[in-house]
Amino acid sequence: MSTPPTASQASPEIVAAINGYIDALNRRDLDGVRATFHFPHVLFGSGMVTHYPTPADLSFTAFDARTAQHGWARSTWDGHCVLLAGPDKVHIDVWFTRWRADGSKIGTHHSMYIVTKLDGRWGIQARSSYG
Repeated sequence: MSTPPTASQASPEIVAAINGYIDALNRRDLDGVRATFHFPHVLFGSGMVTHYPTPADLSFTAFDARTAQHGWARSTWDGHCVLLAGPDKVHIDVWFTRWRADGSKIGTHHSMYIVTKLDGRWGIQARSSYG
């Protein structure tokens, strides 16, 4: 068994894909979020698996239901680390903090994203989240 890297080895394209996602999420830009994903897209979290076959199937409804009770206003990356990488697929551990509008911290969470290169573009294909 190999030891996971202690520092991110993510290429600029991978970093751009995950940064594009969080930037669009913080702007509440659904089309922007969709543009950072590949479809079909899968989310493992909250005791369930959610499958989004097409961009039209993705909405903010579930996210809003989970975060509204805590007063979510934005999220920031705290770090990331590549776990596995190949020429067209990367498994990346990400950790992030959710914040309220008043600047108070809701919590810090870990997720694992699978970022794939399809048709020459890197996008998030799957997420497994503890947040």
